[in-house]
Amino acid sequence: MISTQHILLCIFLLLWCFFHSSLISNQFISYIKPKLGKQFRTYRILYNLFSLITFLPLIWYSYSIKSEMIFTWSGNFMVVRVFILLLSFYLFFAGSSTYDLSSFIGFRQIQQKEHHKTISDDKNINTSGILGVIRHPWYTATFLFIWAGNLNTSSLIVNVILSIYLVIGCLLEEKKLVLEYGEQYRIYQKNVSILFPWKWLKTKLKR
Repeated sequence: MISTQHILLCIFLLLWCFFHSSLISNQFISYIKPKLGKQFRTYRILYNLFSLITFLPLIWYSYSIKSEMIFTWSGNFMVVRVFILLLSFYLFFAGSSTYDLSSFIGFRQIQQKEHHKTISDDKNINTSGILGVIRHPWYTATFLFIWAGNLNTSSLIVNVILSIYLVIGCLLEEKKLVLEYGEQYRIYQKNVSILFPWKWLKTKLKR
């Protein structure tokens, strides 16, 4: 049953998603960068801290709501759950080995006193490892991870909103990368799937 607390949870989550996207959008970055000047190099790490600090209370609030249990991983389903969790962890670590984590977190920008547009190490697209299978392994890993938990009304609301937001965020990220890399990234899009490895599997099955 949907309660007032569930409705508030929806509103809070939607607000978080809105600000999370707006604060990293090209329009806002173009606006805030001249105003911050040299201090703009700290923006990425402050943005990540703000996102985390504002997200944790939402998760706590969702757990505090008494909700009816909808689905529990048990019996043979536990094997499926373990597989999904292992796959999500693998995608996180595989992505970490190809991304520039220092730049993603914001440390490199502070050390080098400049802002990096992407999490890649150079001006070319990195298609090694997992990035040759799917374009956004962390998005896929997050999607799998959130759906590997038991479901009650609150967690279902959180999962649905975050899943939609992941898709929207992924598409927005794609637009940024096309603007940055141009035709090079469009070719990458044609050869590698965005979230799930359909094109990679298709190539393997043809062999």
